Amino acid sequence: MLTGPEERLVATLGKIEIDRKQRRDFPPELSLPSVAQSLGVVRSALHQPISSLESKGIVRPIKSNVIGERRKRTVLILTKKGLAISKQLGLSDSNDDDLKPLLGRENEIEDLMKILRDPGIVVLTGLPGIGKSSVAREVLSRYEKLNKSARWHTCDLVTNMSSLMESWSGLPIADDHKHASGVLDSHTLYILDEAQEIHEINTKKIRLLIECSEHARILIVTRGQTLFSSIENAKKLTLEGLSHEFAADIRANLDPKKASQVSIALGGHPLAIKMWREGDEIPAPGTPVAKFIRTTVLDRLDSETGEELENLIIEPFPIPVKSRLGNKVIDKLDDASILKWTGLNFEATHLIRNVGSAAMGENKKQSLHGRLASRWSNIEGPIARGFELHHLISAGHEISVEMASNVLDKAGPSVASVLLANALERGERSDLRLLAAQAALSLGEATKALEISKRIENKKEQLMIEMECYRLMGLESKYYEIEKSIISEAEDEEKATLLVRGAVLLHDDRLPGYLTQELGRKIIQRLDELQDIEGKVKLSLSSSSLFLRYIVASDLGEAYLAASLRSLIVQSLGEGHPRLEETDLKLRLKSWNENIQIELRERISTTQDKYEKLKLIHWGLLATEKCIPKWLIEAHEECFMRDEPTVRKEHGRIEAFSWFWRGVINPDQRLYCWTESSKRLRSCGCSNASSELIKRIHGEIRFERQ
Repeated sequence: MLTGPEERLVATLGKIEIDRKQRRDFPPELSLPSVAQSLGVVRSALHQPISSLESKGIVRPIKSNVIGERRKRTVLILTKKGLAISKQLGLSDSNDDDLKPLLGRENEIEDLMKILRDPGIVVLTGLPGIGKSSVAREVLSRYEKLNKSARWHTCDLVTNMSSLMESWSGLPIADDHKHASGVLDSHTLYILDEAQEIHEINTKKIRLLIECSEHARILIVTRGQTLFSSIENAKKLTLEGLSHEFAADIRANLDPKKASQVSIALGGHPLAIKMWREGDEIPAPGTPVAKFIRTTVLDRLDSETGEELENLIIEPFPIPVKSRLGNKVIDKLDDASILKWTGLNFEATHLIRNVGSAAMGENKKQSLHGRLASRWSNIEGPIARGFELHHLISAGHEISVEMASNVLDKAGPSVASVLLANALERGERSDLRLLAAQAALSLGEATKALEISKRIENKKEQLMIEMECYRLMGLESKYYEIEKSIISEAEDEEKATLLVRGAVLLHDDRLPGYLTQELGRKIIQRLDELQDIEGKVKLSLSSSSLFLRYIVASDLGEAYLAASLRSLIVQSLGEGHPRLEETDLKLRLKSWNENIQIELRERISTTQDKYEKLKLIHWGLLATEKCIPKWLIEAHEECFMRDEPTVRKEHGRIEAFSWFWRGVINPDQRLYCWTESSKRLRSCGCSNASSELIKRIHGEIRFERQ
């Protein structure tokens, strides 16, 4: 028996259709804020019914990708039991109904199915709006009905090899197209839709990946001539207009004779036929679709809607529905079949974008970009900053390094990488080049970062990027060679900073576990280099060095040395210093007993900050890894589900390790959680930990296949 709030929640979730077999990015309607808004309640009002429904096995909260969001969100999914209850109550339709046959494309679909019986690369091309994606979706559906595996990726401006391979394989990959191609198997169909949208800085690398993957079945959907349409040995198929006999089915409300006339005039182009309205003149036979769009579809829009469409045509990404346009304008554009929707985000269809963009002069485009930069500057949030930076660059305006850095931090390296490439194409700037190299490093693209760094003017900054590239590539000898060169020329304070930060990085850039003798020795060797300049070092650096020595000595069982180092810390900072109390607790957890469990539980319950709380929980998970108490698992789950932005780099690292521990706690979700952890570790500079986790992931896969 469900309570009223529980029933309303199940009703809301039951009305949201999702593809449970293939969905990797969930619609935003399933996210906690959207569900609360649709029910007209505050988020906190949902905690009790969600908890109750979860305990009954009806709803499962998970943290996952959400369409239009750059970071994971908590989404609410009905379980099989929940779906059954929803149907019993008459609250939802089945999401498993067979898809309707695709109108007039049976021959093309059959041709593709025959070609894809064997491994190889197929390129499907055609005009925008002709139905390429629909045909590809039908092929995918038929593969699934044959119990064959298929993976789909829709490209956009920020698609890179990492995001593509996450969609296709669900696994993190190295910065190497040959290694990545080995992850693709010969029995799965891989579909790359809207391939023409990929930015040129990523196109070549993705093409190399595909060319190295002839052992797999790959269907590339693209329009016009792109780098993908010229792949050697790929089979080509061009989609033409529909036969005119299907025109009446496309526009069922039209007289069949008139529908046929429209179809003949527009070459059977399905989207153009949908855009024709009663009252429009029937175009002359053979009228180019682009001309029909310009003179008929766009011409019928009122001035306000037309102006907003011009803005929409030059937007770089799909737009969150609440970000800018009024509902009336959206309704008018949608009614004219001009919009393409992805969840709660929309954009102009590619057909409209192509025609509208071609009709604009460069001066007008530049003026529009300037106006849109101003508009987005008044909208809050990381997504808006990405839009604003794009328009500033396209308008030819000067951009500050602070703003570009903010986009890198908030909107993420995928967005920043593309926008910075556009900025550098318009004019060389060493400060932006440095940010572009940092973005590439965050994406794990060491080779690209090395190439970008060659034109950084500041020699030290260039060497720092090169050093990080070699660390990411696992070339330790080159890493230490450059580091030694930088330290040898540094002033005392900078030298101390480099040595201490390097030692801290050695300690932090690893998976959870206690220090080995070898790693402990490496850390102490670095800190020993401070001895000659210790009196000239800032107190904060000196304290960090002492704490690290104390932790290493304690981890390695050197009790006398640890006690001595602790005394030095007390002399410097005092007995009750919070950092010392925290470190003491972490070290005491190694000797797990009832008293230490009570102390940790009390500390966790009284700590409010999400990341401070998670840090404590992670220490407890490490101490009890072989037999984790239920209360600690529940504490981790509750804290993990809190949607709070990462403010400092340390927060990103803690978040990454939260995904690691979630994979430890939930073996059935291990590959997914560890993949997310690996990606996040790499983006916050923990490349060694990321690489080690990738090895564990592949070990898990080999174990499952045995």
